[in-house]
Amino acid sequence: MLRRDGFSVAREATISLRVFDTKSGDEKSAAPRDLTIADVTLTVNGTVRTGRLVAPGAGETMVSPMVLLVFPPNQPTIHSIGVRQAEKYFSSQPNELLPWKVGILDSNGKLTPFTDGRSQLLAYLDAVDRTIEPFEYRSNVGLRSSVHWEGSWLTNAEEAIALMQSFSGPKVLLAMNPLGESMYGLNDHFLAHDGPESLVHIAEHIGAHIYVANVGGPEVDVPGGDASGDRPASGNFSYRSYAMMQTARDTMGGFSNSLKDLAGYIHRDLDENYSLTFEMTDADRDKGIPAVDVTLTIPDRRVSVLDVVPVGSVREMVHPAITKEIAARVKREAKHPVASPVFAIIQHVDSFPLRSGLEPLLPMTCEVEWTGQGRGPGQLSIAETVEDTNLATTILDRDVLVNWNGHSLSWERDGRLRPGRYVWRVAIHDDEGKVLAAAERRVEIPFPRGAAVEASSLVVGKACRGDAAAAGLRKRSDAAPAEKEGEHLMFDPLRAADCRVKPEPDDRFSAGDMLHAFVRIYPAGKLEKRTAESWTASFVLRSAAGAVETEKEIPFTLDGGSGYLAYVEVPLSSVAIRPGAHTLDVSMKGPGIHGSLKDSREIEISAMDGP
Repeated sequence: MLRRDGFSVAREATISLRVFDTKSGDEKSAAPRDLTIADVTLTVNGTVRTGRLVAPGAGETMVSPMVLLVFPPNQPTIHSIGVRQAEKYFSSQPNELLPWKVGILDSNGKLTPFTDGRSQLLAYLDAVDRTIEPFEYRSNVGLRSSVHWEGSWLTNAEEAIALMQSFSGPKVLLAMNPLGESMYGLNDHFLAHDGPESLVHIAEHIGAHIYVANVGGPEVDVPGGDASGDRPASGNFSYRSYAMMQTARDTMGGFSNSLKDLAGYIHRDLDENYSLTFEMTDADRDKGIPAVDVTLTIPDRRVSVLDVVPVGSVREMVHPAITKEIAARVKREAKHPVASPVFAIIQHVDSFPLRSGLEPLLPMTCEVEWTGQGRGPGQLSIAETVEDTNLATTILDRDVLVNWNGHSLSWERDGRLRPGRYVWRVAIHDDEGKVLAAAERRVEIPFPRGAAVEASSLVVGKACRGDAAAAGLRKRSDAAPAEKEGEHLMFDPLRAADCRVKPEPDDRFSAGDMLHAFVRIYPAGKLEKRTAESWTASFVLRSAAGAVETEKEIPFTLDGGSGYLAYVEVPLSSVAIRPGAHTLDVSMKGPGIHGSLKDSREIEISAMDGP
C-alpha cells in the first residue's frame, strides 16, 4: 500500500469525520457543532481508544488541502472550457494565499508544482492554456512519428497522484470528465480517453477524494453547457454519467457541471468535518494503515469516516535545549546555503531502483568537517530536513546535539523517499539558533519505467565493514511479532562480496587507500532466465587528462535477492595512478541493454603523507 510507510513512522493519526443530523434528511447540511468526545466511541485495530475531537473550523492549525487539477488527454474542448472556468474561479479569490495548495496535471502529462499563491497559479493556468496537446495513442500503430506520441498519460497521472501520498492533509483530485467522443475523427479508436474513473485505484491507495467536473454538459444523453454547440448528441453520455457518479461515490467525492459549484462542494466537505486524533502505538505502526471504527451515542446523529491520515513522525533524537523559536529561526536561515570559514558540509546520495514489492534503499551520506585552526568545539548542534518540493511539505525534521572529535563527523541514513523531487538540507547552528553553516542537496527519484534492465548508481567507498546484513531492500509481511525479527534479515544492496561498503560523501581518497566500487543491475522478469554472467561491467579509472590508468571488466554475479552485482577493488597505490583529479566510469552491457548503461563518479586522489 502506498500510504503504509507514512503510518509506520507516524506519531499520531487523524480521522476525518462527516457528521449530520438524520432528522433533517439532508446529508449535505451543515454539521452540528455540539458533538463532544464523550459522544464518540473510537476503536483502532480492535481496541477502544481515547482521542481528541475538534469541531469543524475550530482547529488551531488548519492544514491546507492539496488539490490536483487533472485535464484528460485528447480533449481540446474540455481543456479549453476547464482552463477558462479555473481561471475565472481562482482569479475571484479575495486573498493572495489560496485556501488550497493546487497543482495541475495537463493533458500532455506534465505536472506543475503545487502552490497556494493565487498569482503563481494563474500564471500556471495561462501556460496550460497555451499547451499544444499531442496525440496520445494506446500503442504503436505504425503511424509516422509526427503524429505519434510515445508514452502514457495514465502512467504520468498515476505518478503525479502518487507524489501526494506523503502529504498528511486532505488530498483531492479535481478531474475533468472527458466527452464521449473526440474531434479527431477516423483515428479516434486509437486514442486514449482516460477519465476520472481511470484514477480510482491510485486515488484509493493514497486516500484521495475525486471530485468530477463535468464541464462538458449537464444532461445525461446530450452534451450541454459550453460544449453543447461543439458536439453532437451521443448515447455514450449515459455511460459516462454513470461512471462519473460511481467514481465520486467510490472515493467519497462529488460531481457537478460547474467547476465553481464543485469547488464549493469541496470547501463544504473539507471545512464541515470533525477531526478525531489519536496516538499511534508501536503495534499500530507495524500494522500500517490502522483499521478504525467510529460510532456515536447520540440518537439521530450519523457519522461517516472520510479519511485517516498519518500525522508527524517519531523523532529519532531530541535536542535537549532547543525551543520552537530557535527551531523556527534555524529553518528560516537554512533555507539557503550558508558558507562558513571553519565548517564544511558534504552530502552524497546513492540510489537503487524501486522494485515491485520491495522498499528502496536510498543511502544519504553526510560529513561535517572542521576546517579552522586547531580542534573544533566539543559539541555540534545539527539540524537536518528533507522537503518534498512537489508538495511543498517537510517529511524529515530533526535537530540533534552531538559530541564529536572536533575534526570530522559523518552519518548515513536510509532516506525512505518515494519517487519525486526533494531538497535535503543540513545546517550547523549555535544555541541561539544562528546558522553557522548550511548546505543542501537536491534529490530526484524517478518512477520505474519498465526498462528491461535497471541499474543502481555507482557506489564508491574506501572502507568495507564486515558487519551483519542490515535492512536494505526488504519485503513487508503480515508476520506475527514473534517472527518480526526475520523480516529485517533480508537483502542489503550495500553489501558487496563478504563486506558492506561504506559510501564516501566527499569522493576524496589517498594513494594508500583501497577503492571499493560496485554497481547492481535488476533484469526484468523475462530476462531472469539468463545467467548473471550474461552481463558485464567495465570499470575504467581515468586521469584529468583522459588517460586510462586502470581498467577492469567484470562479469555480474547473482547476489542473493538484491540484484546482480559487479564489484571491484582497486589499490590506489599503483604507480600507474598519479595524484590529482580522476573519473571512475562504469559501462554495463548485456541482454536487454541497448548500447550500454553508464555511470561515473569524480574522485580526488591525494599523495600519501610522510616519507
